[in-house]
Amino acid sequence: MKVVEKDKVISGMLRDELKRCHEMLDSLERSVSKLTKGTISERKKKYKGKVYSYSYLKYRDGEKVISKHIPNKDLQEILKKLELRKKYEKEIQSYKKKIAYLKKITKTGKKRGHGNIAFK
Repeated sequence: MKVVEKDKVISGMLRDELKRCHEMLDSLERSVSKLTKGTISERKKKYKGKVYSYSYLKYRDGEKVISKHIPNKDLQEILKKLELRKKYEKEIQSYKKKIAYLKKITKTGKKRGHGNIAFK
């Protein structure tokens, strides 16, 4: 963008914002990696005329789908973690879009053309 190229103040502000976005993205990705992943499901089982229900966490580990029983006392805590993970993942997507936009404006992203070939 011509305004960014001419005005060093605006260019500096945009580069600072880009740096801040990268730091936030890294921080969010670290936080998401520590949180529980998957979804909570409920199973119902009949035994001696009674219906019992229990919760389990279902997630993928490589090619395998793992179902892990969740005790009722831990259910609310895990639900909060899953909700927080979902929120962080939305924020990550918005920061990725913002970073792509800022790279395009400041032209710090990948250059089009012939790469490392310098023209005189």
